[in-house]
Amino acid sequence: MSGNQQIHGNRWWVLALVMLGTFMAVLDSSIVNVALPHMMSAFGVNRDQIEWVSTAFMLATAVAMPLVGWVVNKVGYRALYTASLFLFTVGSAACAFAWSFEALIGARVLQAIGGGAIMPVGMAIVAEMFDPHERGRALGIWGTGIMAGPALGPTLGGYLTDWFGWRSIFSVNLPFGVIAVAATLMIMQSDRSTRRPAQRFDALGFAFLSVALIAGLLALANGQEKGWMSHYVLVSGGLGIIGLVMFIAVEWASPHPLLDLSLFRSRNFSLSMVLTTFRSVGLYGGVFLLPLFLERLAGYDTISTGLWMMPGALAVAAAMPIAGRLSDRFSAATLVAGGTALTAVSLFMYGWLDPQSGAGLIIGPQIVRGVGLALMMASLTTAALNSVPREAAATASSFINIATRVGGAFGLAILNAFVTKSVHRHAVTLASMLPPQSAKFAHATAGAAQITIHGAHGVGLSAAAKPSLLAAQTIMTRSQVLGYQDGFVFAAGILALGIPLSLLLKRSVSHVVAATKATGDEPPATPPAPSAPDEHPGKTAAVPRRQRRRSRAA
Repeated sequence: MSGNQQIHGNRWWVLALVMLGTFMAVLDSSIVNVALPHMMSAFGVNRDQIEWVSTAFMLATAVAMPLVGWVVNKVGYRALYTASLFLFTVGSAACAFAWSFEALIGARVLQAIGGGAIMPVGMAIVAEMFDPHERGRALGIWGTGIMAGPALGPTLGGYLTDWFGWRSIFSVNLPFGVIAVAATLMIMQSDRSTRRPAQRFDALGFAFLSVALIAGLLALANGQEKGWMSHYVLVSGGLGIIGLVMFIAVEWASPHPLLDLSLFRSRNFSLSMVLTTFRSVGLYGGVFLLPLFLERLAGYDTISTGLWMMPGALAVAAAMPIAGRLSDRFSAATLVAGGTALTAVSLFMYGWLDPQSGAGLIIGPQIVRGVGLALMMASLTTAALNSVPREAAATASSFINIATRVGGAFGLAILNAFVTKSVHRHAVTLASMLPPQSAKFAHATAGAAQITIHGAHGVGLSAAAKPSLLAAQTIMTRSQVLGYQDGFVFAAGILALGIPLSLLLKRSVSHVVAATKATGDEPPATPPAPSAPDEHPGKTAAVPRRQRRRSRAA
C-alpha cells in the first residue's frame, strides 16, 4: 500500500476511475476528426476555420498540463481530479449544444482544460497510491486507455456521426462523465490533510512555457500546409524557441519554479523524457500513416478503416497489464529496448504494404506494434516516476505528458514532410521511366486502362489526351504507395535510434524489492523514490550499504 492512505478508500476502484477519465480524454482528441466535414456544413465555415476545432483542443490541453503540480499542492488530488472531470463533462455538453462556430471553439477550450489535466493528475494519483515496486502493474492497467483511445476514436466517431449526427460524438461523454464525477466523490477519499503549503504561483514561468508550447505546436501543425520557410511558421517557431529558452532561464533562477527542472538531474528521468518522444513517433506515426493509406490508396471508408485498426487497439489493451507486471520485475533498459525494437520492426514491415495487401500484412504488424508500444509505455512511465521523489510525482507526470504531446506533434510533422517529399521524388522518377508512349507504360497500365479511360475520369477527353491522363494517374498512385512505404521505414529508423539510449537506463531499487518478495526473502526497507541515491541530493535519505550491495548483485 502507498504511504499516503488518505487519497483512496479502495485503490483498485480509484485506479478504474482514473483509467475511465483518461480514456475519455484521450478518445476525444481523436474521435472528432471524422466529423469535421459535417461541422463545416452545419456552421458554414471553410477548411481553415474548421481546423480550429482540433487546434484549439490541442493548444488548450498543452497549456493545462503544466499547472497540475502547482494545483495539486494547493487543493489536493481528489479536488483537482473531480474538477477536471467536471470541466470536461461540462465542455462536452457545451460542444453538443453549440449554437455557433464560435461557441463550439469556446466549448472545446473548456473541454480541453479539463481533459488536459485529467491525464497528468491521473498518472500522479497512480504514483501516489502504489509503491515503486508495484507501480508498473498499476500503470500498465491505467495506460490501456491511453494506448487504445487513438485507435478506437475514428471508428467510434464514424459510427456515431453516421447514425446520430456529429453532436453525438460529444454528448456520448455526458453519462460517463456524470457517473465518473459521482463515483469519484463517493470512492476517492479526501486528501486535504496531506497537502503541502502551496508555493507562490510562477506566473512568469507559466507565461513563457505557454508561449513556447502554443507557438511551437502551431509551427509543427501548420508547417506542411503553409510551408516550412513561410513567414507564419518561421515566426511561430522563433517565438517557440524564445519562449522555451526564457522558461528554462526563469525556472532555474526561481526559488519556487512551476516545473522543477532539477528532476532532469536523474538519468532515468531524463532518458525517459527523450525516449517518450521516440515512443510518440511509434504511436502517432502508426495511427497517422496507416489510416491515411487505407482510406486514400486502398479505398476503404472511415468505418472500415477503423475496423482494420481495431486489432492494434486490442493488442495494446491485452499487452499493457502484462507489460506493467514485467516492468515491476525486470530492468527498464531491457523492456524498453525490446519494446522499441518490436515497434520499429512493425513499422518496417509496413514497408511492403500496398493497396492489394491482405489481412495478414495489415493486421500482423499491428499486433507486433501493440506489444512493443505496451512494453515502452509501461516501462518508461514506471522508470520516470520511480526516479523522482514521491512528492514530485505530479510535476513528473506533467513533464511526461508534455513530452508525449510535443513528441507526437513533432513526429507527425516530420513524417508528413518526409512522405510528401518522397511522393514527389518517386513521381519524378516514375515519370522519367514510364513515358505515355512507351511499351513499359502500356504494360504497367493494362489492368487500369479500362477503369480509368471508360470511367468518370475519362469522360469527355480526346483519344490523344487519355493516355496522358492515365499516365498521370498511374504515376501518382504508384508514387504515393512508394512514399507511404518510405514513411513507414523512416519512422522505423527514428525509433531504432532509441534502442541504444534505452540501454543506458539504470536498474531501479524497486526491482530488488519485487525480486526479494517473489523469492520469499525479507525485503529491504522501503526504497526511496529516486533510482539512485545521489540523483536528488538533500531530498531523500541515502540507500543503506547492504541494500546497495543487493541492488548491484541483482
